[in-house]
Amino acid sequence: MIGPEETCTAAREELTFPDSGVCFGCSPTNAGGLRLRFFRDGDGVLSVTTVAELYQGAPGVVHGGMQAVLLDEVSCAAAFFRTGSRVVTGSLTLRYRHPCPTSRALDVRAAIVADEGRYLVVRSEIRRADTGDLLTTAEGKFYRDRGQDGA
Repeated sequence: MIGPEETCTAAREELTFPDSGVCFGCSPTNAGGLRLRFFRDGDGVLSVTTVAELYQGAPGVVHGGMQAVLLDEVSCAAAFFRTGSRVVTGSLTLRYRHPCPTSRALDVRAAIVADEGRYLVVRSEIRRADTGDLLTTAEGKFYRDRGQDGA
């Protein structure tokens, strides 16, 4: 199971969605979900998590699709907590730089790099928490939910 690491985030400000419904990534009530927690990280957002072997692709390596889920979730969180607007993912381009290990703490970060009006450009990354090694990067377009803010 994927779960937050308490030790690295104890002193950080936790950010919570007003209503996460049963979101696969962030809802604390989705029994089959990831239950990611988010923390303020400068101008961005951080989630510290450990991915169990259940979500591996190659032995000991987090499945690429699960890495995409982590980066998408933290990107949407960065958009929401910086702008107050819920977003939907328009595109997300990943670059797998190094194998992402299961059963090790990972720092998953995201920050808005551009506001194009209708959408936000968000960059995100996964790093090993113990070494800081950069494992996976992503950049995506996240469209503001028109139902939320009328844009």
